Amino acid sequence: MLKLKNVEECFYPKTLEEAIAILREKGDKAKVVGGGLHLTVFPNPQVEYFIFLDNLGLNYIREENGTVSIGATVTINNAAKSDLIKGLFSGNLSSALSLIASELLRNQITFGGSVAQREPYSDISTILLALDAEVVYFDGSEHTEKIDEFFETDFRAKLKDAIIKEVRFKKFDSSYKFGMERHVRNATDITLLNMAMLAQIEENKIKDIIVSYGSRPMPAIRFKALEDFLKGKDLNEAVKEVYNFAKENADVKGDIRRDEQYRRELTGVFAKRLLESFGR
Repeated sequence: MLKLKNVEECFYPKTLEEAIAILREKGDKAKVVGGGLHLTVFPNPQVEYFIFLDNLGLNYIREENGTVSIGATVTINNAAKSDLIKGLFSGNLSSALSLIASELLRNQITFGGSVAQREPYSDISTILLALDAEVVYFDGSEHTEKIDEFFETDFRAKLKDAIIKEVRFKKFDSSYKFGMERHVRNATDITLLNMAMLAQIEENKIKDIIVSYGSRPMPAIRFKALEDFLKGKDLNEAVKEVYNFAKENADVKGDIRRDEQYRRELTGVFAKRLLESFGR
C-alpha cells in the first residue's frame, strides 16, 4: 500500500450524482472503491483521490416484479448467505458463490467491482453471463445493458465517467436449472477454468440453455456453439454427446498454469457434469 503514497483525499459521497461529479472533476487521478480488492492487489501510484461507495446505499439484494437486483457493493459472501439467493435454483447459486476463493476474499469481492474489472479468472462474470444478467450504471442518468453486450463494448472507457449501480437478472421459475463447475489448485488460487449453465428443462428436453465459461485463460464469454448444439435435445442424449462437442469446439488456450489440451478436457467434463446434475 506504500505505492498509494500520493493519495490526498478520500470522498464518501451520499448520492450517485455527487459521486459522478467528483469523478468528473478529478478524472484519471480518482479511483472508485467498492470492496477495494483490486486496489490492494494492483495499487496505482498515480491515484490521488478515492471515491468510496459505502454511503450510496448500494448494499442490497432484493426481488421486485420478478427481477433479482444485487447492488454494486454487495460482496460474494453477502449474496451467498442471502435468503433470497439461497431460494433460487434449489440453492445451487448460493452454493456456487460460497465456493469462490476464500472467506476473506469473499468478504471483499463485490459484484460491482467484479463487473468493472472483468478479470479473466472471475467466477462472478461467468455466473452473471449464464444468468443473462443486466448491468445498470449511472453517468448522470441510468443505463441498463445486457452483460454480454456490455462486455463487448469499451466498458472501461465508459466507466471513466460512470459508476455501476447494480446487476440484475430474471427470477427464473422451477423449470430452469443452474449449475457451476470450476477448477482450482487450492481454495485461494485463481480459477483455471470455470463453466456455468442455465437450462430450461421441460419433459426431459432442453428447451433453452445458456452456457458461459471463463479463465480460458481469456475472460468469460458465452459458449454459443454449445448452446446451439444442445438446444432442443433430449437431456439423456445431450449428456451422451456433450463431452466431445464441448471439448472439440471450446475456445480455450494454454498458459503457464494449464495447457490447452487440459482445458479442453475440463470443458468437456464440466459440460457433461452440469447436464447430468440437471437430470437428477
